[in-house]
Amino acid sequence: MRELRIEGLTEEQCMFLDVIYACDSYEELMNFTHGLPRREQLQVLTLIQILLHETIEEEMIKPLASYPDAERIINQIKRKMG
Repeated sequence: MRELRIEGLTEEQCMFLDVIYACDSYEELMNFTHGLPRREQLQVLTLIQILLHETIEEEMIKPLASYPDAERIINQIKRKMG
């Protein structure tokens, strides 16, 4: 499992993250969330959104910033020209 670091969280938010990670299914997570007061439900849902955004960035966007195949081809061409 990769490490994700979110700065500036309260102790309560850290506890919610522990619970989020401990849930084995979406249903389990929603059952937990629906049992909370509205303010805490919103905190949990916001944390889930943050996790989703971070995961998308790590797994989808960051890999697009690197083009290993193109870099390899360019380096091959440079070697042949040099």
